[in-house]
Amino acid sequence: MKKAFAFLSMLVFAAFFVEAQQRPQAYVGAEIIPISGPAIHNGVLIIKEKKIVAVGARSGIKIPEDAEIHDASGKVIMPGIIDTHSHIGGGSGGDGSGPIQPDVRILDSINPRDTGFKRALAGGITTVNVMPGSGHLSSGQTLFRQSLVRADSENCR
Repeated sequence: MKKAFAFLSMLVFAAFFVEAQQRPQAYVGAEIIPISGPAIHNGVLIIKEKKIVAVGARSGIKIPEDAEIHDASGKVIMPGIIDTHSHIGGGSGGDGSGPIQPDVRILDSINPRDTGFKRALAGGITTVNVMPGSGHLSSGQTLFRQSLVRADSENCR
């Protein structure tokens, strides 16, 4: 009986979660800094099924009737920054023992819970290229790490 209840609860939760993901999310009132062009004051950003479907001035964007609206007044929305040269994550090995170290892989020594990732994310960096060292001709293999940020009111601060 407990297994049946647990299974039924999981099904109900999964159905609710899928429905919540399909409902459009509208962030209104923010200053939006697009990849190209001038900043959009009092802007609207609409996301549906993890994709941006509309961006623009509030006066020019029609918000879907079923959208969940988030007030982002006083906030700034911009694309994530990509850091192509980083040493965060506590990885090491490329600067320590020899002039050429092609066998050093940052994947073997990186700490994914390192606070440097949280600090980078707080600064708008969403993707980093983590390197084991940069003091030699060939310091090993790097790693691109992408932090997927949920677009919700908790991250809109």
